[in-house]
Amino acid sequence: MRMKSNAFDFMAQIQPCSLVKVARAADVAASTASLALRGSPLVKAATIARVKAVAERLGYRADPRVGSLMARIRRAKAAKDRERLAFVWVSATRADTRRDSFCKATFAGARKRTEELGCVLEEFWLHDGGMTAARLEKILVARGITGVVFSAPVHDMEVSVEWNWSYFAAAIIGNSECHPPLHRSGHYHYRSMWTAMEKLREAGCRRPVAILHEPHHRRIHGVHQAAFVANHPFPGRALAMTRFGLPEREAETRAWLAKTKADGLIFVVNPPEETLRMLQAIPGVRRMVTLGGPKEGLPGIDMREDLIAASAVDLVVAQLHRNERGAPAHPTTLLLEGEWRA
Repeated sequence: MRMKSNAFDFMAQIQPCSLVKVARAADVAASTASLALRGSPLVKAATIARVKAVAERLGYRADPRVGSLMARIRRAKAAKDRERLAFVWVSATRADTRRDSFCKATFAGARKRTEELGCVLEEFWLHDGGMTAARLEKILVARGITGVVFSAPVHDMEVSVEWNWSYFAAAIIGNSECHPPLHRSGHYHYRSMWTAMEKLREAGCRRPVAILHEPHHRRIHGVHQAAFVANHPFPGRALAMTRFGLPEREAETRAWLAKTKADGLIFVVNPPEETLRMLQAIPGVRRMVTLGGPKEGLPGIDMREDLIAASAVDLVVAQLHRNERGAPAHPTTLLLEGEWRA
């Protein structure tokens, strides 16, 4: 009688040393071997060590084709049976994440990609509702969740999480400092400023100025200003054509623009509507663009927070497929370009 084939039979056919062979040599079930190689807290430490030692001796390496197959298998399962990933909001409150457009776009992108990969995404808030890092670690371990995506910090300059990282495969969204350093997916801010400069040049602007934002400047290590100076028509005078925010009084703003003879403006953060109307009324200003997300009357860069979050999910799932856990010795930084919206 012919036995039904399954995913582990398929893996045995396409891998020189399959997971099934590792499981047999370690005297455990294939499912236990899979969990052990992923460092799952559901498996005893001694079993994990034994399975990993056998895998190393047999030369077992995870195959990306198997990861693709398993993603298809997971998608066919009921949600309750799929592998679960954690999406951890590191500084935003639950209320922030429900009303802020940046947060909503970020989570939507992460959830969509997680579902495409056959997994389920659960939300957690690191500092909301009495949660602490230590308590969250225990919750994730108890639920058998080993893949973690950390949000960009909405309010903080850096992220620090003290966990037993040997349990987890993780990545963080954004450009903020992270302790310990993790794989990350962020926006290519340097390229965005460069693109904005090119668009102003195409519009005939020869003396652009940049209105920077001090928290952003510190978070991304000054790359907006660096790109502005490097691509300015007059590099020697470019630094004087940047400032952090506009003066409070309209007269001072007009005086600064007259002094610099500005014919184009780049905003890192979108200005208030009244400020935008005031600037549009200044005759010498030919064109204004933004890096903070285009809006009506203000073209600029759409950072595509959804794609950045999706890429962070990819970084986590890739580690799970490779059976990698812990803070990486050589973190990967993935920078995604935004899209110009006229």
